[in-house]
Amino acid sequence: RPCGIRRRIQRRLLKVGALLLLTPVVTPLMLAFLPWEVQLQFAAPWTLQQQHPTITSVGHMRCKQQMPFGCASQPSLLGKTLGAATIGVASLAVAAVALASKGRPRLDYPPPPVAALAWPRWLSWYWVVRRKLFGGAEAVALDPSLPTSVRWELIQARRELRGRADGAPRSFRRMLREISDTLEEVPALLVTVSVLTGDLLRKPRVPLGQFRKLGQAQALLFTAGQLHLGILEGGEGNMRLLGGDFLYAEGQWMLAELGNLPTIKTISAMIRDISDGASSGGSAAGSSAESYVGLVGPKAALFAAFLKVGTYFASVTSGAAWIAGAPPATVAAMRQYGSDLGCALKLAQYKEDAASQDCALWLARSAQAALLPFSASTSAAAALRGMTRLAYRVERSCAKTLDGLLKQSSTANYKGLSFGEFEELRLSLDEQYVYPDGDEGEAPPVSGLGFSRNVDADGELERLIATGLGSGPVPGAKAVPAPKWPEEGPKAALEGSLVCIGKELMKVNKILNSTPFAENAESELVRKAIGRLFGSGGKRLRPALVLLIARALGAPDASLERVTGLAASIEVLHSASLVHDDILDGADKRRGEETTHIEHGERAATLVGDFLFGTASCLVADLGNLPTVLLISKVVADFGRGELAQSAVRFEAIDYSLEDYLAKSFYKTASLLAAACHAAAVLSGVPPCSQKAQSCYRFGAYVGLAFQVVDDVLDFTSTEEELGKPALADLKEGNLGAPVLYAAQKQALGTDAREELLSILERRLSGNSDLDRVRDLVNEAGGVDRAKQLARRFIDLAATELSVLPSSGAREGLRIFAEFVVARTY
Repeated sequence: RPCGIRRRIQRRLLKVGALLLLTPVVTPLMLAFLPWEVQLQFAAPWTLQQQHPTITSVGHMRCKQQMPFGCASQPSLLGKTLGAATIGVASLAVAAVALASKGRPRLDYPPPPVAALAWPRWLSWYWVVRRKLFGGAEAVALDPSLPTSVRWELIQARRELRGRADGAPRSFRRMLREISDTLEEVPALLVTVSVLTGDLLRKPRVPLGQFRKLGQAQALLFTAGQLHLGILEGGEGNMRLLGGDFLYAEGQWMLAELGNLPTIKTISAMIRDISDGASSGGSAAGSSAESYVGLVGPKAALFAAFLKVGTYFASVTSGAAWIAGAPPATVAAMRQYGSDLGCALKLAQYKEDAASQDCALWLARSAQAALLPFSASTSAAAALRGMTRLAYRVERSCAKTLDGLLKQSSTANYKGLSFGEFEELRLSLDEQYVYPDGDEGEAPPVSGLGFSRNVDADGELERLIATGLGSGPVPGAKAVPAPKWPEEGPKAALEGSLVCIGKELMKVNKILNSTPFAENAESELVRKAIGRLFGSGGKRLRPALVLLIARALGAPDASLERVTGLAASIEVLHSASLVHDDILDGADKRRGEETTHIEHGERAATLVGDFLFGTASCLVADLGNLPTVLLISKVVADFGRGELAQSAVRFEAIDYSLEDYLAKSFYKTASLLAAACHAAAVLSGVPPCSQKAQSCYRFGAYVGLAFQVVDDVLDFTSTEEELGKPALADLKEGNLGAPVLYAAQKQALGTDAREELLSILERRLSGNSDLDRVRDLVNEAGGVDRAKQLARRFIDLAATELSVLPSSGAREGLRIFAEFVVARTY
């Protein structure tokens, strides 16, 4: 309406008039807060330093300190005055135009320092509003210099992270809420840089949501890494391990949902390299306080900064470029920008070290130089300015800090890095950490329990568990008849059934025994721990199951090569989960030998497990099949859910039902076998959503559930020599299995006996004879026998799924495998 338009015009004219009236007063004040050498860009331009590789920023700065107005010709007093007045008036003019224009102000790059002060952040948003909305934190989402679309995506990221916190177990809600509330520093900048990169490179009408999710996933992975690296300092190892694994699983699943194979490969390699570098003997093994340039030298400090922060930014920017469909040259430029920015952010934290500030200054300039080839369109210009501005802020901060440090006597002999020396450092970093190319593979539409984490998938799991808990005969269980054991026993029958995959199984064993994936590890501790872990052998049942499925489906030789790689990655993934499980359970022995955390300590074992998780993800991603990547990523996510579920119900027998127990068992054990069978079918050429593929998934799920139930039975019936670990170890840790849960049911024992059992569990077996008494009560209630019947039913259900496979020796091997699960004694 005319009256409304008139009022808006009047308000804007009043703002402009007020600023013009305040110009004579504000200009001198603004200039007083800013050194002249900073206003006139104290250092030589990046292009000049490229032409003269021996120029150092420190030498140029010292020259300016001696001649405050430049090393060339000193301007006259009149020139100084006119220059200062021009900068001040121009800055206020920019601010006035910004206020009068529609929307919030955006500063073009390079922003004159006074112009940047013309719209200070503390005037952009009231502290009270900021505290109400963001818990008192300085949120990047409220930075008025960012494009509106980017700020909106950051606010959405905060909401989604908080939603994930609400769905997490109670003990982790506070931690996740703090992450989402602060959304500052590195996690927030990861989301910001991801969205800005996507905004710069995306095609028209492509939404920013996928770039936001990439940044969120990387923020979760960064936080998970910080939790694991801080295990020694925090004093709460199990909570940090659980929290880190949960965030790692959530981040992995978000990446898998994006469906971009190069991004998944890159971030999997990132996790592997970080775990290796942070272990004893690695580039980032020392604490943050011990990794500054003045102490360890520029190369070691740069490598440590890259592994601690820079690699996260490099992965998120290159990932965003791949998702946007950018060419390889653009991906490389984005990777350089992210790596330089992240390393600069890390080194800039060492405020008392001139060498670190100098190196961070070079990195910030290099990040800006990586963006020079880009000429963004009108729609992406704001994103390009935002990315450049982030690096410029780091440069300006380092310049101010370095200027102050060079005036101190302690830095009198410091010469600084030249351009040539800096380029040599960056090239050595690029040679050390090589990341995969952009081969994306195919991404057919998928659905089902193995590919989804939603209400439908949860309902499918509930139906699968309810079928197992049902009563009566299983129809179709005899379609594939059970084998008769030879005189030598079930183990000999199983070994005989593996003859059809003998060649492939030898290849898998060769890979696992020689551990080529650990040969390039930088840390000697990682190499030693992994060699010891796989050198101890193990049952290797999971690789055999994968190969049997492929052979039963008639996979050609070319497909069997890929399935062999899958089989090795499944065993690596299983070993990673065992390393972390042993820490959480406090287990001293595994397969008759000391566990990794007893041998090397909890922090080292945690990083070894992370290295194996990252390695397994790399091996799966190298297969180049997105449905397989999605299946295995869901397994990792299920591991996180299973660990949390188990930690929340220790010694709980009343509010912990058999359905809950089987759901936990699915997440921790059966999910891996189900996904392995499904992935083997997919790599053998079976469509991911076909009946055959789904039957393979259910077969693996039923066998996995039976496997876990039998493990719980053996905890009661086998000896330490047979198990390779102390008997009743799970019960001592409060992990109640099927025998105990059956015994705790109302009709299983008399009233007094049941109350005694619940009382013993409530006091966590603290009495001297409590363990033996629980064993007696479980036997009295028939808990072991009922658990055996449950395992038997799951195997019968698994047998029905084999009917879709053609009759062959491999199918017979799968039937023997299933029967062996319930017949084994170890």
